[in-house]
Amino acid sequence: MAAPISIRGVSRQFGETWALQSTDLEIAAGEFIALVGPSGCGKTTLLRMVADLVAPSTGEVRIGNDTAAEARRKRLLGLVSQRPAVLPWKRAIDDVRFTQKIAGRVGFDPAKVLREFGLEGHEHKRARQLSGGMLQRVNIASAMAHDPSVLLMDEPFAALDEMKREEIGEWFDRELALRPKTVLFVTHHIDEAVMLADRLLVFSPSPGRVVEVVSVDVPRPRDPSFRQDPRFVAIAAHVRGLLMHKTSDAA
Repeated sequence: MAAPISIRGVSRQFGETWALQSTDLEIAAGEFIALVGPSGCGKTTLLRMVADLVAPSTGEVRIGNDTAAEARRKRLLGLVSQRPAVLPWKRAIDDVRFTQKIAGRVGFDPAKVLREFGLEGHEHKRARQLSGGMLQRVNIASAMAHDPSVLLMDEPFAALDEMKREEIGEWFDRELALRPKTVLFVTHHIDEAVMLADRLLVFSPSPGRVVEVVSVDVPRPRDPSFRQDPRFVAIAAHVRGLLMHKTSDAA
């Protein structure tokens, strides 16, 4: 079951540098939040604080009634990295099972999940036998295999070409309709964020802060034709304008 996330007064300092200034955000259960902004603006830092991989310098993160540390210990989180974190000597289905073993919880039948992820017939292949898109599907399947409440994704489609990342993004949007999760999604790709997210957090350059929260009031999953919708075009243009303005201010 998806869980809400509460981010209250969260900031992070590394030495003398503030990577992220005080941030407040309430995320509803099942909501998809995209984090967009220039490199070094604190997007991944915020994601890692929710994952309990980095401690906030101020403030706190709560996932449902739990702290981030408690949520991690309860295996309520799934993490998808930019490059597929698969084990080269394991078969695809064993990668999914390995996550379930670590979590101590079998959320979904591994073979069924891989079939539904479009990998029927590839379950027993190893990483070298799979395309980049297939590997990323295995990566996402592994992160979701124990049925986490929250899915944290750090530029998960960045290594894919433009057509493949659109295909995987649209597929992932449909999967979330079947298996609702609360999602935090880091990306540099504005169109991708508008296509997938319920809200976009637009960050300023370092020191990072949220300059605007932009809503996309269109039900998910979204048809590919939404990319030609005037609402899509207007939202994407608005976000680009925010980023160009803030980047030029910083320069």
